[in-house]
Amino acid sequence: MVLQKRRLAVSAGCLCLLLSLIIFFQVDAVTVRLPREGNAILGAVRVVSGSEIKLRYRHSVEKTMVEGVFRIGSGPVLQAKETRMTSVGTGLPNTRTATTRREGQWIVVDEGLTSVPAFDFFISAVNATRLAVDGTAIPVETLATGSVIRLDVERVRLVDWLLWRHFKTDWRKER
Repeated sequence: MVLQKRRLAVSAGCLCLLLSLIIFFQVDAVTVRLPREGNAILGAVRVVSGSEIKLRYRHSVEKTMVEGVFRIGSGPVLQAKETRMTSVGTGLPNTRTATTRREGQWIVVDEGLTSVPAFDFFISAVNATRLAVDGTAIPVETLATGSVIRLDVERVRLVDWLLWRHFKTDWRKER
């Protein structure tokens, strides 16, 4: 009888600990939201410091391919790592010699891990936009021309992350 009560007490303690972790533990996620649709989540990927995001598109003026590479810094914070492009021109990053190198077809501008706030990106069929977080694709190419996405890194409770992941419930974070 004493052994059963002890097992029950240990089990109850473990359950409380597990529930506390799920409710109070926080995780970081890169989110792609739709600001014109009530800030709904299009996609989200759990990340850690050092995770990479690649946003690839065709520049609407110069028609050159551009790839923005971002990194997750501690905090979490979104950091611009580098911009890769196949040519230079209007609206593209400055290609100063000290921060620019050549890698095959790419002209690569080192952005110096500059912290950047959440940003919006206009979707157009001309752009052929692709987005990946740590190799996981987010289906921005399925959006209609004229859609806007907002790329951000958010800290969320584990329970909210699990609910979104399994049931697509949105943790509302209006910005």
